[in-house]
Amino acid sequence: MVKPSAKSSWCLERSSTLLSRAKFIFVLALVLPLTACGFRPLYGEQGAGTNNALALSTITIEAPETSVGRKLKFDLLDNLNNGGEQPVSPAYRLTMFPKNYSQNVAVQQDASVTRATFVLVVPYVLISNATGKVVHRSTARARSSYNRGDSEFANLSAREDAEKRTAEAVADDIRTQVSVYFDRLSRAEKTSAQ
Repeated sequence: MVKPSAKSSWCLERSSTLLSRAKFIFVLALVLPLTACGFRPLYGEQGAGTNNALALSTITIEAPETSVGRKLKFDLLDNLNNGGEQPVSPAYRLTMFPKNYSQNVAVQQDASVTRATFVLVVPYVLISNATGKVVHRSTARARSSYNRGDSEFANLSAREDAEKRTAEAVADDIRTQVSVYFDRLSRAEKTSAQ
């Protein structure tokens, strides 16, 4: 066996240092333009993370007493509060009006369905309890596909799993939209105070 010369190990060390510097410069070149356009993280140190978390924890959730409504309500409560409970003295009320349906996606020649998609559309309003007025209104949407087979139990189980995944996605989307609303509200208050 021949030992590598000191010169070749120096070259390897030098090239790996240059490569890591090039990576650093590349990442820096990607991130710097974001600061110029006004980008700031919603949940990070420079974002409104603590203000958002406090505002989100003061929202009570209202949803219809259906399977999908309950899933949405409890997923959203888990996303908004650490304990997953309704707040004791809520400042806001979020009311959801979910609508869902299934679409047959893959239909065989004998008219049997082998794949379906569960679609969930949730218009919602955020109401200030102090004024009783709607302060934010939007719609969250999600869809999940699932396989259908010969077993009715497997089909029901797959649909329930699709409902669960879709409700989680919609709850995350609503949390993000409401967080953005509170972030913009806090920035507007800071601007008007100056």
